Amino acid sequence: MALIAACSIGALAPLAHALDGDPDPNFGTNGQVAITRPPDSGGNNSKPTGDLLVLDDGRYVWAVPLDDGSVWVARSLRDGTPDATFGGNVTGRITLPACGIERNVHVVGDGSDGYVVWASACLVHVFANGTVDAAFGGATLPPNGFLAAGLERDAGGRYVLAGEEGQLLMVYRFDALGAADTTFGIGGHAQVTPPSSNGFADLYALALRPDGRILVGGSRGNTHGPNLIVAQLDTDGAPDMGWNGNGLVDIEAPDGYQTMIAKALAVDTDGSVVVSGVGSNGSTSCCILLTRFDATGQVVPAFGMRIFQLSGQPSIFPFFEQRDGIELLPNHRILLGAISFPFGAPFTHRTQFTLVRTFTDGSLDTTFGHDGWNSYTIADPDGVGQQGDYDQMHAIGYDRDDDSMLVLGRTFFEDNSTGDDYVTLVRARFDLIFADGVDR
Repeated sequence: MALIAACSIGALAPLAHALDGDPDPNFGTNGQVAITRPPDSGGNNSKPTGDLLVLDDGRYVWAVPLDDGSVWVARSLRDGTPDATFGGNVTGRITLPACGIERNVHVVGDGSDGYVVWASACLVHVFANGTVDAAFGGATLPPNGFLAAGLERDAGGRYVLAGEEGQLLMVYRFDALGAADTTFGIGGHAQVTPPSSNGFADLYALALRPDGRILVGGSRGNTHGPNLIVAQLDTDGAPDMGWNGNGLVDIEAPDGYQTMIAKALAVDTDGSVVVSGVGSNGSTSCCILLTRFDATGQVVPAFGMRIFQLSGQPSIFPFFEQRDGIELLPNHRILLGAISFPFGAPFTHRTQFTLVRTFTDGSLDTTFGHDGWNSYTIADPDGVGQQGDYDQMHAIGYDRDDDSMLVLGRTFFEDNSTGDDYVTLVRARFDLIFADGVDR
């Protein structure tokens, strides 16, 4: 197997020179890990997304939904090999039985050594050894078919779940034992109600402030295309009137654009909120969107509303499922995860995992990858000549100790549309080069 870093400027430089953001050669096989998902309907369609949790010691936990509604939860070592101490088997993996139809999966730490998983339709506590906590839960849960946008644990040890029930944007909070937190909203849940000219609204992102206030981001219907929305709830589930005066930021696309959607949120140490997403000019979803709101919900003037196209990548349209990511790095840079699509020959690769790095003011950090971004494609894991990989990003996670970024996704191949699809991971390193650009 081999991993290829896609770029807009031709072939990679000689191996003695490594780019900041290149694949980690010590991870998996040539920087990638691929695990065949159980066969069902074949890979060539959209499927719910999984999630990723990077641990302090460099191990990582990933969780993905399977076609029958069950969920894989796995733990791996930093080099990509399974952690055999999890689940009691060499795969380092357990299977949670289906508790509803296949939907998005999320995983967070429990504040100790275990993990809490939103397993498509139920909340599950998994101990550090991979056994399931039978005493956890018991709360009334969202209805079957709920599409989760995020799961987070707040400083009080409560779990916050946000997502969509049809066209309703809902936020749930559970206590440390998985029971409904009845101090939140009505019976443990609250609704976000943005205005909409056509009845449509979507929720894609969740973030928590240290004091327990809740931020959610997405879009709402407008006559010409979606507006970007970011809502903030107080700790009791009511709209936070200190956020833009009514608890909701609602921004229409600027001239020349028809769509703005918030896909990922991160709260900075100064209380500002960094938002990434997509913008469309009407022909293709051409552009990365990036902005920063201050603590009151106003766009920071020095940052502005940035909508930019990646050089050589005319589209960031995902075709199939996608979950964007954002990480605020210790050096004050911002790392975005998305999908790009080159729309040009040769068509050996289709959608690609893409990382974009900017400075704290949102300007592209052109020392990263190729002009501020790097894309990653997955080689045929079976070595049978499969081509046209669709690499659908599900999550990113930053390994602070190793100064690297993990990407989790799903891959299938266009020329084998009824064949297998794969859980895939890539690790990109930020410390492969020195000041002279030579990898030592």
